[in-house]
Amino acid sequence: MSLLLTAGCGARTPLNAGDEDGGQVTVPDGGLDAGPDGGFDAGPDAGPQIACAADSDCARGVCRARRSFTPSDLEPLPLACGEPDAARAGVGLPCNARGECDRGICTVSGACVMPCASDADCPGAERCVEVWVQTSGSSMQPLEACAPVTAAPDDVRVVGPEPGPALPGGFGDGVDDVLPGLARSTLVVWTSEEGTTPILQQIRDPAGALVFDGFAGGPGAPAPRWGVSAATISDAVTLLFPNGPNTPALPGGFTVSLNSFEPSASERIVLQRDREGALIDIDAYLVGGGGWSMAGGAVPSQLARAVDDANELLAQVGLSIGEVRVHSIVGRLRRDFEVLEGESGPLAVPPELAPMYRLSAGARRPSVHVFFVRMIDGAAGIASGIPGPHAVPGTGASGVAIAVDVIPLPLLGLVMVHEIGHYMGLFHTSETDGSVNDPLPDTGECRADRDANGDGFLAPDECRGTGAENVMFWAGELPMLSPQQGTIMRRALFVR
Repeated sequence: MSLLLTAGCGARTPLNAGDEDGGQVTVPDGGLDAGPDGGFDAGPDAGPQIACAADSDCARGVCRARRSFTPSDLEPLPLACGEPDAARAGVGLPCNARGECDRGICTVSGACVMPCASDADCPGAERCVEVWVQTSGSSMQPLEACAPVTAAPDDVRVVGPEPGPALPGGFGDGVDDVLPGLARSTLVVWTSEEGTTPILQQIRDPAGALVFDGFAGGPGAPAPRWGVSAATISDAVTLLFPNGPNTPALPGGFTVSLNSFEPSASERIVLQRDREGALIDIDAYLVGGGGWSMAGGAVPSQLARAVDDANELLAQVGLSIGEVRVHSIVGRLRRDFEVLEGESGPLAVPPELAPMYRLSAGARRPSVHVFFVRMIDGAAGIASGIPGPHAVPGTGASGVAIAVDVIPLPLLGLVMVHEIGHYMGLFHTSETDGSVNDPLPDTGECRADRDANGDGFLAPDECRGTGAENVMFWAGELPMLSPQQGTIMRRALFVR
């Protein structure tokens, strides 16, 4: 995956519980009416602001960001009861800054949200999750807010989330989850608790025959019929069907054996669609890479050039990049995430990746979330999985990271396509040791017998004519994409 190079009605919680006045905070009146009213007329005034966590805490108005506060990096966003600003965007609408939203709360992922204390405060299938808000040029603050579990194109059918099996943990026998026959384009996403790392161990057909073994593979193994990755980097594991022309049809369904590194409950989401898409929208998070900034919300010029270069490559397979929506990560989070170093956990990935990818929580529009950092230990880019959890934002696997400062600008667009390709479901055409996980017959295979100097390492010049020309070669340097790769990419469940 890496490329070298309930709060009850009437309950009140004071803003400062230790204050002698019970935590009521007075601010100057903004003058929208003749008298003080506690902020309920959409302007600041001399009345008390009553702290809240959800609308159910407010006898009048809604729970919103306090109208006057001093931004404090990493501290929870202060909330108080008040009227929403009627002229501003409502909950669920897109935004670029807090001031654009009627409650003064715009997630860094670009949506106006409403606070919550539990899932019971949220409508429909939405969940109460942690989201982040930029409150100044150097501060970001979290809060619990309602967010959709999925953000998929309108024609994608979503089933779930539904309870999945209880994952036992460890490296022993897994637990079975039985799936029915699937549609033309299907992605199954199993999510687990943070830090537990679910694993897809095996897949069997209705007769019990093994069609995938997560522990098989290596330089001597044949190319698989079905491209399946045993794990993502974090709290989700995915299954893409089909992932190539030879994927077993299995009309009677199949049984998936799952486990995790630590015991965990799980949930299952199934996304299906009958057509292919053509546009890839990108939510671009600026995390220090290249020193990029988003003056006026504009796309940085270097990123705009990389998008143009990526479009030239994607045109081969009938795809192009649609909207590029830019978000800035500032303050301590930027300092924590701009250099992803060290390895941690069983999958040996930088420990900062999962919390960084969770910044996508709250997103409501289909896209791939790309985080542009300065450096990644030993890699120019990392995709969270093959594929990643398409259209399921806010997990520790919901994104792609690109190390801007180690990539020459002329190659940045190619690296973006390579890593987004992984997120869509594409494997390397060949690995450094000659292993092949790519199930596509129309991509070249560079096997160990091409190792001319016998160093056990397949360099690009040793694999010319056998896959090194492909964007998805392990050290992708050249711009070719195959027709079958294009089919997988157009079927990605976030492509519109």
